[in-house]
Amino acid sequence: MLKLLQAEKGLAWTAHARTKGSTGYPDKYKEEAFFTSDRFMGAAWKAIPADLSLPTLSRRVFDLMDDMNNWGLKKHVIAEADLFSIEPENELYGHLNVNYLQLDTLPDFNAGWQPVLDAIAKGKFFSGTGEILLPSFVVNGKGAGETVQLDPSGKANISVDITWTFPLNFVDIIYGDGKRTFKKRIDLTYTKAFGKQKFTFPINLTNMKWVRLEAWDVAVNGAFTQSVWLQ
Repeated sequence: MLKLLQAEKGLAWTAHARTKGSTGYPDKYKEEAFFTSDRFMGAAWKAIPADLSLPTLSRRVFDLMDDMNNWGLKKHVIAEADLFSIEPENELYGHLNVNYLQLDTLPDFNAGWQPVLDAIAKGKFFSGTGEILLPSFVVNGKGAGETVQLDPSGKANISVDITWTFPLNFVDIIYGDGKRTFKKRIDLTYTKAFGKQKFTFPINLTNMKWVRLEAWDVAVNGAFTQSVWLQ
């Protein structure tokens, strides 16, 4: 399968990671050649368990995302959905998560969808439930999937454009040192419905290896970026 993915420039990932039929995975094969390959993108995110008493959805895969980062593997997490049937009476929108790709141009159907795979492989996308958009996210000028060279002070500025429907609740900046994961939460409960704003958050990332961002609203709708790697 790895040879096929390499030959076809395809991507694979763990669906329903750490639950259902993937209970215990990808942890159990994290050192296998197929998993460490750049053809194995990482894992997929879905809002299970769906517990609206929590301030965010599906910590299950977010925890895995942080663990994969701390393993030193440059993996990504893509949003997924289960579509068991598509019939006129099915309500699809309420169950779908969305991946927004950062592409210079809309790919030509007749030329194939390699640009789509390339953007996903490089982490050039953000994902979410649709009510919050993160069209721009940079750390010291570098975007998701890229590497930032920090100066000895470890000072960084995280800049993110957020468009939202319901009032925002908070933004989480999540980062790790290769062993532990840390979180900085910024309260945004002062925001009103239907807003758009560029935020800049100064943060010290001394000795950190990676950083990413999540944004959540008061109705527990959210969006998350892929990671930026730190040196």
